[in-house]
Amino acid sequence: MCWCFGHIWASPCGRPLPQIYHIMKKICLVACIIGLLSASFAVGAPGPSKYQQVIKTFIDSHMTGAYKGLRSVLDDNASYKIPRGEHVLVQSREQLIDQMKEMKGTAQKCDYNYEVLAESDAVVIARVDFLYGNGVQQNFLMLEKNDDKEWKIKQVYKVFKDTPENNSPAGNTTASN
Repeated sequence: MCWCFGHIWASPCGRPLPQIYHIMKKICLVACIIGLLSASFAVGAPGPSKYQQVIKTFIDSHMTGAYKGLRSVLDDNASYKIPRGEHVLVQSREQLIDQMKEMKGTAQKCDYNYEVLAESDAVVIARVDFLYGNGVQQNFLMLEKNDDKEWKIKQVYKVFKDTPENNSPAGNTTASN
C-alpha cells in the first residue's frame, strides 16, 4: 500500500496499486513545485519601500490638505522648522495638524518632486520640492524607524527659494478651496 496525503491507495482486493502510487507521487511533486513557484512570483519585485510610502503621504497631504494622512506619518514629537531671517520658527505636530484642519479642502496648485538624499536601516533624509510659479518650497524630511518598526517623519525643515517667473515650471501660485 502507499501513503500520499494520508490516504491509503489499494485495489478492492487489498493489493497495492503501484501505478497510482507513482502517479500520486508525481502529482505531489508537481503540486509542490507549482506552489513554490507561485509563492516566489507572488513575492516578485518589491514595491515601494515603506519610507517611500511615508514620503508620498506627506506630499499628498500637502497637495490636498489631507491632515489625517499627515497625522498618520508624523511622529508624536515631530516638529516643523521654518527659517525666517536669522530666526527659526518651530511648529509642533499638533499646531500643524490644527492649522491644516482650518484649511481643510484647500488644494495646492503646484508641481512636486522628491529625492532621497541618504538612507540607512533606521534613518532616511529626503528632500521634497513643491514648485510654485514664483518659487520653490523645499522640505527636508528626517524620517526615523520607531520602536514598532514603522517609518515616521521626525522633523521637517521647510525652506523657501524665490525663482524668476520666466523659469517657473508650475505656473501661478494659487490655492483653491
